[in-house]
Amino acid sequence: MNFVVDASLYVTSCLAFAGTTKNSIIGDRKVPVKNILVADDSHQICSFLAEVIKSEGHKVFLAANGKESIEIVKNNPIDLVFLDIKMPEMDGITALKLIKKIDRNIEILMITGHGDLQNLRKLIVKEGAFDYLLKPFAVDDITNGIKKALKKRELHLNKSLIDVDLKCRIREMESNSKEKTIRLRKSQLKYKNIIQNSADMIIIVQSGKIKFVNPMAPKLSGYTEEELLNSDFTDMIYIDDRIYVMNTYRKWLRKNNSAYNSYIFRILKKNGETLWVESNSVETEWEGVPAILSIARDISERKKAFKELRIMQFAIESSINAVAFFDLKGNLTKTNDSFLKLWAYKNKKELLDKPFTVFMETEIEVSKVLNVLRKDGGWMGEMTAIKKNGLKFNAQVSANMVKDLEGNPISMMASFIDITDKKKCAKIMMLSDKLSSLGQLSAGLAHELKNPLAVISSCSQFCMENLKTDPLVNENLQIILRNSKRASKLINDLLAFAKPSILEWNDVDINEVITNMLSMARFEANFFSIDFKCKLKKGLPKIVGDKEKLSQVFLNIIMNAIQAVSRKGTIILQTRFLAEQNQIEAIVIDDGPGIFDEYLKRIFDPFFTTKDMGTGLGLSICHTIIEQHNGNIIAENIEGKGTRFSIRLPAIHDEKR
Repeated sequence: MNFVVDASLYVTSCLAFAGTTKNSIIGDRKVPVKNILVADDSHQICSFLAEVIKSEGHKVFLAANGKESIEIVKNNPIDLVFLDIKMPEMDGITALKLIKKIDRNIEILMITGHGDLQNLRKLIVKEGAFDYLLKPFAVDDITNGIKKALKKRELHLNKSLIDVDLKCRIREMESNSKEKTIRLRKSQLKYKNIIQNSADMIIIVQSGKIKFVNPMAPKLSGYTEEELLNSDFTDMIYIDDRIYVMNTYRKWLRKNNSAYNSYIFRILKKNGETLWVESNSVETEWEGVPAILSIARDISERKKAFKELRIMQFAIESSINAVAFFDLKGNLTKTNDSFLKLWAYKNKKELLDKPFTVFMETEIEVSKVLNVLRKDGGWMGEMTAIKKNGLKFNAQVSANMVKDLEGNPISMMASFIDITDKKKCAKIMMLSDKLSSLGQLSAGLAHELKNPLAVISSCSQFCMENLKTDPLVNENLQIILRNSKRASKLINDLLAFAKPSILEWNDVDINEVITNMLSMARFEANFFSIDFKCKLKKGLPKIVGDKEKLSQVFLNIIMNAIQAVSRKGTIILQTRFLAEQNQIEAIVIDDGPGIFDEYLKRIFDPFFTTKDMGTGLGLSICHTIIEQHNGNIIAENIEGKGTRFSIRLPAIHDEKR
């Protein structure tokens, strides 16, 4: 059991020392200056002991742990060492053994706050410690300990005075025994008050039987003090935890019974309920016989909170949404694996302490979100995010301010969903609705115009064939005929767009279609210095479709790419299989100037064209054909230069794949 040093007792000791400082002045009496080392991980205790030692006229060395104390002893002539038993890096017992190997005559006073008298006696008898001081300690205990320890060192160094000094020490010890007994009784009363008023359950167990309990033990367990005393300690342990507790206890005894034994288990209350406790145990004595002193703290609420926290952490970590936590300055502190995947990072360490702005397109956008969070506590909307590799994507963001129990902001939490494909689908659906409406309008208009155009065409031909006209009139009649035929072709395209012909469904090899259309398009490309690169994936599954209509689509797109490049340039034709979607994707990429953003939004609209002689129906018809094949077509600019057309069509399901 670890008796925590009471702060009020420490303050009382300091006040006692302050009140006796004037009386401890050495005056004209010449006292040899000795080198005294204090090793304790408590800064307060080191400072307190240093002041007492200095008041005795000695030089002080300070160490925060056993390791530092060894280095000081190696490099300085030390006469006396104060060693705290429990210290980080190296404990006081290990340091004691090493110091004695360096210089057997250095005297050592052990410091402890534990009532483990049996083991402290072992340290004095076996390891050669001079004495020990129990926390909290009085100034007189310290000064007396210093004088006696230094006197013993002098005895060892000056053998001629052994007998005289030894007798003096015996007389001195006898004269102080009554005073020390009184102080001991006072200390016992202080410890008794601490134990009686403790919020933890304190029990002394001897030979498996409970010999002492403080008032908190009956309160937590539900048993009376009489029921607990002399009962088996194991009866208090929940049956499923008994083997674990006993095995832990045995391992502790075999390993080092002078160290603390800490473990967590359940106590069985009188009413049958269980109570989670964290217990610390240490060896002690009870009525002169070895016993175990245990202190058990109720951690049921802590266990419950920890379990809920673990569930919450698991839920966040396993979420398919990207989740991240930021400090109040906007720097990332924690994230889940989905966040790593979405932003294309491999290691969470790469992300820690990075500002929110690193993951988004503009700092202004992030700044607005953070300001709203600080003001309103929550924000939801869309942002443009940037992956590690520089690619951008649309993210749906839900962010909120995390607050403590007092309502003070402590961090920010945000959840991210990639909605890039969703936005593209919405755009395609909107375009489809738009094209459908325009198609119906175009169908009616085409039928109304077809008959007048047929009359114009027939009349112009009749005049040229049957009337004798001068050359100028004949030339105008030919212009009328050519334009009426062009208008007729436009109307046929309108009808194809508005009411596509019936498709002939067959198994189609998409690579074969692209290769054939590329051969036809090369005649047009021969007038330019265009380099074609084919990256057609072999072994692709076939699709079900109309080969003629699909050929029309790819010829149109390849010709558009040739016209976009115009002169020297490159066109890439690529196909691949998207296993998760079970789709074939065909991509046509050119390194032309690209398409203006305002044009890109309208590129599949009927009658929209940037060509002088274009009808604006080519890509609209392509869109309609691909839609009839249950696919989709997307046009987008490539960052830097060029345009990419992507066509996705459902593949024939192959059981072998």
